[in-house]
Amino acid sequence: MKKRIVWIVLSCVMFLASIGLILYYLWGNGYLWKAKSAPAAQTYAEFTYPSIDESEMADLTRITTATPTQTQEPQETTVPKDLPDIPCPVNFDELQNANPEIIGWIYMSKPEISLPILRSQTDDTWYLYRDAVGKYQRGGSLFVEHNYNGFDFSDPVTVIYGHRMSNGSMFGTLQATLSEDNYFDEDRFIVIFTPAVTKIYQIFATLPSDSDHILYYNDFNAEGVFDAFFGDLFSTTGVDVQLIPEAKPSQGDHVIVLSSCLWGDRTRRYLVFAKEVV
Repeated sequence: MKKRIVWIVLSCVMFLASIGLILYYLWGNGYLWKAKSAPAAQTYAEFTYPSIDESEMADLTRITTATPTQTQEPQETTVPKDLPDIPCPVNFDELQNANPEIIGWIYMSKPEISLPILRSQTDDTWYLYRDAVGKYQRGGSLFVEHNYNGFDFSDPVTVIYGHRMSNGSMFGTLQATLSEDNYFDEDRFIVIFTPAVTKIYQIFATLPSDSDHILYYNDFNAEGVFDAFFGDLFSTTGVDVQLIPEAKPSQGDHVIVLSSCLWGDRTRRYLVFAKEVV
């Protein structure tokens, strides 16, 4: 009798554990829902976070939700009109005193993303699970790889990596927000603050992709590679693929790529491409 009770209890525990694992897998891979909002931003004792006041937020929001520019020329840049001269609201002296590997700050108004960008000088995996001051954090930080990109976003293509966290943090809200039906009814922009200059990029493509390393397999400094890559990209079709032909880049442009895990399949990537316009 006792053995029977033990087996029943063990069976129940195993069954519940199996259900828990299945639910965790579904939640972790985004099968249950896609996050559209992020938790409150982490506050670092070492520096002010975030470093953008309300008036500057208003100006940036106006930039990053500009009304689409009507143009007959597919290659013409759709820069928002009456662009305000925005002083850098980020205190990089303070940030780099806490961590000299902070090279920039990314800002988007929709989804709301305002985070530092890191670049390890020795280990490209360092910030996968470390925050902006080097402490362990499951969500890690946004970062670029020192083996492939410099610190000033001057490369033809710069890839910014970030976890797709199920709670919406880091790049957790990118895919759900940018896949909304009316998202590209307006031109969308990404702001990158650096210690030297403020850069504004227009989003021109979003798409699911395999896990191939873009910068490993493509030397964008080589003649013809840049145009060939983006020519192929603009032939992509499928779910969650958004392409803005009038903003298509060409050789000589500077592009950033936001790269995170794809909802529903962590082995694949969700990529957001944006071209520098200012």
